[in-house]
Order: sequence, then C-alpha cells, then structure tokens
Amino acid sequence: MIKIKIDKNSLNEPIFKLSINKEDILNNRFIKRVIYEGKTKRGMYNYEIPMKFFYPLLNNLKKDDVYIDTRSNLSFLEFTDDFEEEFHYSIEATPKYMRKWREFNCPNIYKIELDKETLKLNKRVAFKKIEVAI
Repeated sequence: MIKIKIDKNSLNEPIFKLSINKEDILNNRFIKRVIYEGKTKRGMYNYEIPMKFFYPLLNNLKKDDVYIDTRSNLSFLEFTDDFEEEFHYSIEATPKYMRKWREFNCPNIYKIELDKETLKLNKRVAFKKIEVAI
C-alpha cells in the first residue's frame, strides 16, 4: 500500500509526501526514480517528492495500491514557463504567486483537482494567458 498526502508549507506551496515500503520500491522501477529525486523524512510519510512527479506517479501506479490521506489537499494551482523547465505550484492564488506569474509573461494557470475515490486528475484553466495586441 502506497500512501499519498499533499500538504502545504508556510509559503502556501504544496508538498507531496509519500509513505512506501521497500518492497514496493524494489518492484517498481518508476518509483525508484521518484525516490531518487526526493528527500527522506522521518515519521509516517517517509519521503518528500517534487510535485512534478505527482501526475506520472499517480498514472503509473495501480489504483488499488494507492491510498490518499483524509487530510490531504485535493486541489492546487500550477503554471510553467514557456519551455516547461520551471514548474510553480501553490494551494491558492496569493499576491506573491501572481507576481511570479507576471514575471513569466502570464502563462495559463491550471487548477488541478484530484478525485479521491477514482484517483483521476481534473486539470482546467483557472487564469488564462493575457494576450496583448500592440
């Protein structure tokens, strides 16, 4: 059983936490890659993984093996730069997050919502890119 929790830090950014056994890590090559990029922690959730691995991890795991924590945040905001090198996440649209959005020429901000029962992601545009005609 793999337990997932999306928590938030003091900057209102989502933190992807994972609780997994060594057996599950050895059985899945993809999880090895994710664990390699993450940090080990103490406590119930023993790994902190970068948010960019949330979609691939959820899509590549069997739905029966995944459990979402009851206290997990089920929605967050995301935008990327033009070349999709930098990802920026937030739980809510704060002034600091929107300032950063303007620095990257106002790309689309997506709201990602996770359905807890079916484990499906719903990605929709929350803020559209501003088109300026000069």
